[in-house]
Amino acid sequence: MTNPFSRNKINIDTEMHCHILPTVGCDPEFTNQALDVLRIFQYYGVNTVYATPHVRLTRPSNTYESILERAEVFKKQVAENKIKVKIEVAAEYYFDEGLSDLIDNENLITYPESHVLIELPLRIKPDNLDEIIKKLCTKGYKPIIAHPELHHYLRYDWKMIADLKGQGCLFQINLINMAGYFGDDVVVAAENLLRAKTYDLVGTGAHSREQLRLINEQILQNRDYIALLRNTKFKNKMFSKEKATFSSIFF
Repeated sequence: MTNPFSRNKINIDTEMHCHILPTVGCDPEFTNQALDVLRIFQYYGVNTVYATPHVRLTRPSNTYESILERAEVFKKQVAENKIKVKIEVAAEYYFDEGLSDLIDNENLITYPESHVLIELPLRIKPDNLDEIIKKLCTKGYKPIIAHPELHHYLRYDWKMIADLKGQGCLFQINLINMAGYFGDDVVVAAENLLRAKTYDLVGTGAHSREQLRLINEQILQNRDYIALLRNTKFKNKMFSKEKATFSSIFF
């Protein structure tokens, strides 16, 4: 297998945000691609990969039960293919009208210690943002704000960032965004947020092998980006499930 990643060491052993969980009855090629993504992570010493399917009102098939059921099927496929990566599941919850009910019912799929991944609307700040964050924290959840580099109203609002951090939120960068997948303005925002020490966690945000190759080409061949990432004390290890069998090389 040709691996798209360079051997630049960022010393991260846990991938905590990617979209590789096959759906029920999906095209077998998608499952094969998901397995190939895991093989790439395995080669580079990643020991735990979290699949994080979207949960939102516009995707009613992604329920608590269906996600966990699909995860069990996928774990068996991973084992059958002798891939030595621990596959786990969390979910990326969109900030819509259904989120409050999910919180009330304590029906969220989380990382260890009740960390939960939240995706805010891209362009308009929700009026009830503080209310929902407070509700999450009151219920014992620890919010993670996914990819703030994408959000027009958040990425340069340092007061809002400080307020959210003050409420206990962590911030997570998607490397596919930094690789230019959504445009140069997102790349610049990611660079600025990294320099400001905003991020606590890093994930690829990848859906496919091709997106991993883009990350390699645009980020991992760039010495300045490698230095910027290595200078950030990411906390991914707190989600790790077991020791890596390789050399803890991420990307």
